[in-house]
Amino acid sequence: MQVSRRSFMSTAALGTAALAGISTPAQAENSEVFFARGDWNTASFNKLLRARKTMKQLFDVTAPDGESLALHIHNAFSGLERGFGIPAEKIMIVAALRAGANVMNFDDYAWKRYQIGAAFKINDPATGKPAERNIFYASSKAPEGNYASDDPNDRRSISWDDSIQALQRRGVQLLSCHVATEGFAEGTVNRLHLKESAESVARDLLQHMLPGVIAVPSMVSAIPVLEKQGGFAYLRL
Repeated sequence: MQVSRRSFMSTAALGTAALAGISTPAQAENSEVFFARGDWNTASFNKLLRARKTMKQLFDVTAPDGESLALHIHNAFSGLERGFGIPAEKIMIVAALRAGANVMNFDDYAWKRYQIGAAFKINDPATGKPAERNIFYASSKAPEGNYASDDPNDRRSISWDDSIQALQRRGVQLLSCHVATEGFAEGTVNRLHLKESAESVARDLLQHMLPGVIAVPSMVSAIPVLEKQGGFAYLRL
């Protein structure tokens, strides 16, 4: 997903200003980016920064691999809770999905409409064909959230559920990158020969994120803010 240097730098500059609560009308008028300040939820992001938790961990994720994401996050929870004795309510984990991993933030409509499975060579295990749904989201172990066991060693427990839904049930916050969304929109218009503009596709994607996902202007600007101002410990997957 390639974006122009001018587009990227404009997005990062405008986004950082938005997070800081600074008005930049001149930048907004002259920028080539698709997004306005209202496209991201600064209140929700700032809530992450202010959260008072004993342990705050940030996973930087670039590849659309739900199994790996869930494995590492569940391991983090297990180690912190059982190994270091930190209560679950004192733990906050953020998954910063950028680059190719950003597509894990979109719902089934987006996956089908924009042929995300075909674009990333991700097959649906139910059909063996390119996924037309977000195969990473829904829980197959406990669709309603009722797990057969509370024992983390039991494969029927949430600790063995590799769905995004399970991670969200444990309080994990997913972040979506606007720059990655913009880049994917531009590439999709060309790949599918769409009549819509890249801006239109990007805004459609923005309306079809998974429940609870927070969009940030650019992940490479949000990550250092989370580290520096939020006290999150960084881990690259």
